[in-house]
Amino acid sequence: MEARKVLVADDSPVVSKILSRTLQGAGYTVINAADGMEAAQAVYCELPDLVVLDIFMPRMNGYQVCRLLKHDPLVAHIPIIINTGSDVRGAEFWSRHTGADAFMFKGSPPAELLITVAQLIPAKPVAPTSSTIHAPAPEEILCKLSTLMDQELYASIAKQIELKTILENLCEGIITLDTEQQITSANHFFCQMIGKAEYELNGQSVGVALGEPAGAEISEMFAQALAGQLPPSRDSEIRSQSGGLTPVAINVELVHDYLGETIGGVCLLQDITRRKQIEALNQVKNDLTHMIVHDLRTPLTSLLTGLQTVEALGDLNVDQEEFLNISIEGGEILLGMINDLLDISKMEDGSLRLEYQAVTVSDLVLRAERQVNSLAEAKQLKLLTEIMPDLPVFSGDEDKLLRTLVNLLSNAVKFTPETGSITIAVRLADNRDEVVFTVHDTGEGIPAEAFERIFEKFGQVETRQAGRKMSTGLGLTFCKMVVEAHQGRIWVESELGRGSTFSFTIPLR
Repeated sequence: MEARKVLVADDSPVVSKILSRTLQGAGYTVINAADGMEAAQAVYCELPDLVVLDIFMPRMNGYQVCRLLKHDPLVAHIPIIINTGSDVRGAEFWSRHTGADAFMFKGSPPAELLITVAQLIPAKPVAPTSSTIHAPAPEEILCKLSTLMDQELYASIAKQIELKTILENLCEGIITLDTEQQITSANHFFCQMIGKAEYELNGQSVGVALGEPAGAEISEMFAQALAGQLPPSRDSEIRSQSGGLTPVAINVELVHDYLGETIGGVCLLQDITRRKQIEALNQVKNDLTHMIVHDLRTPLTSLLTGLQTVEALGDLNVDQEEFLNISIEGGEILLGMINDLLDISKMEDGSLRLEYQAVTVSDLVLRAERQVNSLAEAKQLKLLTEIMPDLPVFSGDEDKLLRTLVNLLSNAVKFTPETGSITIAVRLADNRDEVVFTVHDTGEGIPAEAFERIFEKFGQVETRQAGRKMSTGLGLTFCKMVVEAHQGRIWVESELGRGSTFSFTIPLR
């Protein structure tokens, strides 16, 4: 088989001789070139299987030769190794950037060179697209190179213009800083926020240009980033020339050059005026909810206590006892709704805490049954239980889990026609890491399109028999929040005409 050809281009005769001997000793045919121009011409004339290029050579450097060859479809397939003794930082980066297939420092062991060459040379020689390839004259090569550089310069400028256009049209403030925290650029939106032109900001310290409080915040965040501590986003305020304050969310990121050296940073300032307004309105809503709930719960609790006392002490006839029970049950349902609303509000603002204790499944289910038993009897519904024996005791907030079960059972009673049945089932999950609770009813079922919104506040479920939509209230929203607070899952399965099954899991702790 014909020996594979390697072109060695180096302006040092000593280096060229060493490389040639190493390659020839391994059975390669070596072609030598003393400068970049000679190397480029030799590639077209000889069509070598691989090229080894020095970087700094007369007439054309190695980067230029590599870029030229890799942009010519006739010879782009030929592997190129950049081989240099230069200690210029970034040599490897620029070698890859110009299209080189490998990079090596002169002085590397000969075995390393031979391994790299063997890996890059294709197993079978690549046949040229034409039987003859025109070898360009030096003037033609320089013209090709000049055209190529012009194209890359144009593409680079076009990319910069595109990027600047994007930045100028962003609805967020952006400034760039050097390592001394001086502003090097600012987009149009930021200039509008602060009421200054970009030329007024460039060269100023960010702390001075922005002042308190945002300027100091950015300066501190940038210092943290330089120290290797990536700062999280911060909320602050930026002051305009007119003295007005705009609430902003600040993010700071460092910018690195191709060597990984920090050359500055970029700061993103997002106008969060709307978010702050919504937060303020939510706070007003939460405060109002807490006030209303507390004002309702106190007298209702007193009323229920009085009714329960009458029930315990009074000598009542059948009708009186029935009316009293209805009043107590109605009051308890209303109190449950008030408690749900209060707890949902607390969960949303993060102030609700779970009170963990040991929970026994059978006791939990029995307590839930007692609370809905009279409601079920009023509709002649059967309450059935299927509890797996020997279920382990788990840790959870028993009161909130009880209300979760009661809410699911109350909904089942509400949507199940008379003489139907409701089944409470509890089992250990297949993975034995969690307990699975299910509440199944024989109601008319829930349409699939309602599954996603059924756990929302006052979610609507359309009933076929009643021909109207009925609200699920706050109960299912409360259930979802409680289950997820326990790191569990809740879902619904249903088929129209065949009932619904609500399931939730509680991890064993």
